[in-house]
Amino acid sequence: MPGDPNPEPAAVRPRRVEAALSLRAATPADAPAVHALYEHNPQYFEIISIPVPSPDEVGIELATAQRDERRVIELVIVSSLGEAAVQEAALDQRLRDRASAGWVVGYLDYKLDYPEEGDATVNLLLVHRAARERGLGRAVVHELEARLSGRVRRLLASIYGRNLAARRFWEGLGYRYAIDARPVVEWYGKALP
Repeated sequence: MPGDPNPEPAAVRPRRVEAALSLRAATPADAPAVHALYEHNPQYFEIISIPVPSPDEVGIELATAQRDERRVIELVIVSSLGEAAVQEAALDQRLRDRASAGWVVGYLDYKLDYPEEGDATVNLLLVHRAARERGLGRAVVHELEARLSGRVRRLLASIYGRNLAARRFWEGLGYRYAIDARPVVEWYGKALP
């Protein structure tokens, strides 16, 4: 998973998803859950050399995204992840989804028609460390690919910093190096049918 300090090899087959997942649009009211998710995944922010955003900054980001017709931010929600993971997630009730009573275990941020018309770019896919190794990240990407198939010609993933785990994750899903904007970002892409 992107940001994971112990990435799995790209050749490993996708794991079976152990929990039913759903995606729903994030709103500024979800700022506490998104902030909690960020706090539980500080390694991502270390990789990109910025501090974890404050709750106010997260709320502003969600409100800004909501006003952008091309930008989509969704929460990844599961009803259960099994006893150990739920116990860890249960330590922080901010991750309890207000709409479904499930657990917020991930965050998906993407933009349509970016960088070019006909493209879609994943800016961030973040899965809670307690929910990793269950195939949730792969399931989210497969869901997004299916949803965007026929609507966009190419799906890109922007990888910030020197995030080898993210690169391996996307390569494992068939994405290939597409755009060079180093040292800040690399873009991996895949044509969609």
